[in-house]
Amino acid sequence: MRWSWRSRRRAPALSRSPRPRVPTRVGNAPQAAKLDALSEKWRKRQAREEDEGAQLVGWSKAAEITNGRFAMFFLPVGLITEYYTGESVPQQVYTLLQTLGFVE
Repeated sequence: MRWSWRSRRRAPALSRSPRPRVPTRVGNAPQAAKLDALSEKWRKRQAREEDEGAQLVGWSKAAEITNGRFAMFFLPVGLITEYYTGESVPQQVYTLLQTLGFVE
């Protein structure tokens, strides 16, 4: 048999999808209850994440980021000051507390 474009087997035409079933209230009650529970869970999670993001002290992600940034800044500053003054970092802290009047 000789091949030609016409003899080539065609893909079946796309048929229209069957009409979607109209959901009933009775059949959707369990699904609706599950969706309500899931949306309530997501709402609580989002509220908790928003509250945690605004918290700058305590055990939260924002507090940890702030603490890390301060540490990354003040450790090199303390080391550079130690290099130029010869006073160690604990001695610098003690001098700061003396200057502010917290210790005598």
